[in-house]
Amino acid sequence: MGEDFSTNLGLSYQKVVNLVLVVVAMVTSVVVLTVGMIPFLGLVVPNIVTIFRGDHLRKNLPHTAMLGAVFVLFCDITGRLIIFPYEISIGLTVGVNGSGLFIYLLLRRKAYES
Repeated sequence: MGEDFSTNLGLSYQKVVNLVLVVVAMVTSVVVLTVGMIPFLGLVVPNIVTIFRGDHLRKNLPHTAMLGAVFVLFCDITGRLIIFPYEISIGLTVGVNGSGLFIYLLLRRKAYES
């Protein structure tokens, strides 16, 4: 609501901002430690769904979840098949495939603007 609103409630604006930042950092670190970091998943998948389905969050949410699951499954299978008796971590395969898709999306958008 802003600095004036928090001051009118008798709160220190800077202390509230710092407290919220610490809480968000702690929640993020717990999630990353629990689940692991999968790069580019939250960047590439929603943009691909938005390109094909338009920019409506409520309609796109199930499609984004499904495409994200399919993308992670594809990367997991790829990571297991590249060097068969061993496996490559899911973070590495999602990072490589996601960065490739992200660069493709950037270059594709640049080609449409020209």
